[in-house]
Amino acid sequence: MGPPEPVGSLPRLLLAHREDPAARNICRHLLRLYPFRPWGGAYRLGELLLLPVEENPLNLTSLPLPASEVLVLSRHASTSGLPTLSVHVPGKPEEGRLALAKPETVGTLLRALQLAKEEGDLPHRVCLEATHHGPVDLPVPVTFVEIGSDEGEWSRGEAGEAVAKAVLSPMERGRRAVGVGGPHYAPRHTEAVLRTRCWVGHLLPKYVKLTGELIEEAVRKTQGGAELILSDEEGLNSSQRRTVEETSSRLGISKLTIKQALAQKL
Repeated sequence: MGPPEPVGSLPRLLLAHREDPAARNICRHLLRLYPFRPWGGAYRLGELLLLPVEENPLNLTSLPLPASEVLVLSRHASTSGLPTLSVHVPGKPEEGRLALAKPETVGTLLRALQLAKEEGDLPHRVCLEATHHGPVDLPVPVTFVEIGSDEGEWSRGEAGEAVAKAVLSPMERGRRAVGVGGPHYAPRHTEAVLRTRCWVGHLLPKYVKLTGELIEEAVRKTQGGAELILSDEEGLNSSQRRTVEETSSRLGISKLTIKQALAQKL
């Protein structure tokens, strides 16, 4: 068999680790619900390229194929075992190393997952997660979309179908933001993305060392540039709030609290 035909413009690459049961679940529903066609060792549908991989995507240091962005289909694990559908951008804030974020992708996925939850009457919590783990060195935006939080949920058909439909949702637009403050599962930032047009890419929670340099790096690692800093004021201490204010002023970027964004219906 010869080489696959070229995709044309660079595709959005959907990565699925072969050993990840949640990734296999999502893949199964993508191939069942949509007319993907074999393309070399992958599957192609328009601008989407679904690629099963042997290497854990958390450890990637280069792209397996040229792409415009990467979506990683993944499992999420937690001791609570709570049914969860989550979205986040990778990065290692403790090292000051962040992947490139695309808030439009994060916002589109989160809103589509919430719609699937409501339409399917699913028991899952839909949420943003704070920026964590790798990969951090890829030259294009990376977003994780995950099923949690234990082995039974990873293979749950309704969850795999919800993520598959979210991945195929038309891209929405909003104001690109860096989120700061709050806990790992970010309930207030999640509410803001669902109820306003403020799209959060990187999300730096209260428990990281929140420096001006880290916030600036999150702004820099937002594709197209962050337009605002969206702050969970109730989820920051006074020192962290000062850091956010000073960094916002220094960078010339608007800062909004979540309460302000919700009240103004931005």
